[in-house]
Parts: sequence; structure tokens; C-alpha cells
Amino acid sequence: MRITQSMMTSNMMGGLQGNYKRLDKYQEQMMTQRRINRPSDDPVGVAGALQYRSQITATTQFEQNAEDADSWLKYGDTVLTETTQIIQRLAELAVQGSTETTPADARVNIAAEVEQLYNQLVSLGNAQFKGKYIFNGERTDQRPFPDDPTQTPYDLDKGVVMYQVGAGITFPVNTLGEEVFGAFGDPSGIFVVVDNFRQALLADDTAGISAAIPALQKNLETTIIAQAEIGGRQNRLEFTLSRLGDLNINYMDLQSKVEDADISKVIIELKTAESIYQASLDTMARIIRPSLVDFLR
Repeated sequence: MRITQSMMTSNMMGGLQGNYKRLDKYQEQMMTQRRINRPSDDPVGVAGALQYRSQITATTQFEQNAEDADSWLKYGDTVLTETTQIIQRLAELAVQGSTETTPADARVNIAAEVEQLYNQLVSLGNAQFKGKYIFNGERTDQRPFPDDPTQTPYDLDKGVVMYQVGAGITFPVNTLGEEVFGAFGDPSGIFVVVDNFRQALLADDTAGISAAIPALQKNLETTIIAQAEIGGRQNRLEFTLSRLGDLNINYMDLQSKVEDADISKVIIELKTAESIYQASLDTMARIIRPSLVDFLR
């Protein structure tokens, strides 16, 4: 077979082009720090990388949901803590006002404080987290309690607000208003108990004032139980957040192993490709000088 100048030139140009592509490949990896820059670089690896990215996106969203749920629970705990403190103060006032030696005018002054505490309890019952009422079930856009819950009827929703914190895993965050403050007209509910207490103070009714003490104690226990339940949910959510964080780190590590370049290896390959490419140019310059001149033009 006769080897012509054009055949030799064509073969060398093909080899030169291949060497240049190899050099360009490692230069790109060095600049991007990534082994896979397009699907053609590693079709199998791309499929795995896309799956890991999807998992990272989902896990990150679950983490955000869990953090939002945790914030809701912390706010609910703060509200119940203040509710507990108010009920404790009311119990102190009930003990003070039930004493036979307490004069009527002193009981009127106590009644004034009780009225302020009553209004604060109503305000706490209408507490909002990020614009959502936390004690009205799933009707988070509707105010649960009127200004005077003992005189104006109200109907609380009993739905449970759920946050998705994992694949098929939902988490309840709200506390039902009836469990803490009682339904409308409930004689054992905190609003009715406090209102009766205030009326007894104004009427100078020692028996009525004394009756408020065990009623307030019962409401205090109810509030503490609700607060303990929130604490249990927070503990569970803490474990969930830790697990989600570990999952995210694991997925990111797997993604990095598939997509990211081994820089030390890339540097070696790049230097080798540079040497081979330069040697190809030198060889062509010596063997096919006329053709190389024409090519450079």
C-alpha cells in the first residue's frame, strides 16, 4: 500500500485533534473541579448524580419543614409557659381573696387585676405564629376566641396541623384550644373559671372565691400536661432533625464522589496531556513542515 503525503498528514492531524481533546478535557476538569460536566462525560454516573441531587433537594426541604415545625412548637411552649404563669398568679390571688379578713374594697382591687389577667389569657388564646392562629386547629386563618369568650359563643376547630418531615412521615405541631382553654360554656374551662372568680370578688362572695382555687389548680394541671406533650414532640423532632442532617451529609458525600474530580489525579493527567500534545506538535513540525505551515495559515 502506497503511503502518500496527504494520508500521513490526515493521520497526524487526527492524532493531534485527539490529543487536543484530551488536553481540553482535563483543563475543563481543573477549572470546574468536576469530573462530570456534561452527560456524555459519564452517562452512568450522571444517572446516579441526578438521583443524589434529588435526594438532597427532598431532604433539605424536609429539614426546612422540621425547623419550621420546631419553631412552631417552641412558640407554643412559650405561650403555654405564660399561660401557666398567669394561672399561678390567679391562684395566688384566689388564696389571698378567700381569706375572711380580706375587706371588700381589697377584693375589688384584686378583681381589677383578675380582669387584666383574663384579657391576657384571651390574647394568648389568639396567639399567632407566622400569621397563623395556633389554637384553632386547621382553621389557622380564623381567630379562635372572641374578646369575651364567656359571653360570645365560639366554635374551635379540632383539626391537626401536620408538617411533612420525611418520606411518608408527618408531624403534628398544634395544640387544640379546647384542651387548654376549654369549649364555650364549659364550666371547668379557664375563661369561665376566671370570670366566675372575678364576679365572686366583686360580690364579696368568700365561698365563690374559695371555689376558684381547685378550679384554677385543675386548669393549671391541664396546661402543664399540654406543655409536657409539646416537650415530648420537641424531643422527637430533635432526633428527626439530626437524622435528616446526617442523611444530607451522606447524600452530598455520595454526590461528590460521583461528580467531583480528583484534583491530584487531574493535575497529573493534565501535565501528561500537555506533554503529549506538545510532542505531537513538535513531531508534525519536523516531519510535515510544508503541510504544517499551510495548516497554521
